[in-house]
Amino acid sequence: MTTFTTKTIAVTIDAPFDKIAPDLAEPFTHLEWGAEFFAGPVGQESSGGLIVHVSAMGGDVQYRVETDLEHGIFDVFIAPLDGHFGPPLPVRLLRNGDGVDVLWTLIRLPEIPEEGWEQGIAGNGEGTAQLKQRPQG
Repeated sequence: MTTFTTKTIAVTIDAPFDKIAPDLAEPFTHLEWGAEFFAGPVGQESSGGLIVHVSAMGGDVQYRVETDLEHGIFDVFIAPLDGHFGPPLPVRLLRNGDGVDVLWTLIRLPEIPEEGWEQGIAGNGEGTAQLKQRPQG
């Protein structure tokens, strides 16, 4: 049986679930709060797929987000440009009083070197902190 190392990063945001969920569902806003993880804007391929630059992954990668807004389920998929998508990086939103808890689980696949793994954790931690500070008008 094979298992992978995981790390869940959590942040409580003093903003309504209905304000946070649509922001997470829209990949084109991810650079606005996740600049430590994403090293450039989200681009779109002619086929409609999304491309992002993730330093921890060594450069440009395919990017996809599948969502269930009502239940706060967001699955982020990342793959090499010439590869297949692996397991999702699950993001879950939990209602917490008038606010929301965001839980983001990272998975270290065998092709991710230690340095990239540590960089990804740090970048994601910074990104969730920025998401917390983001105006939720």
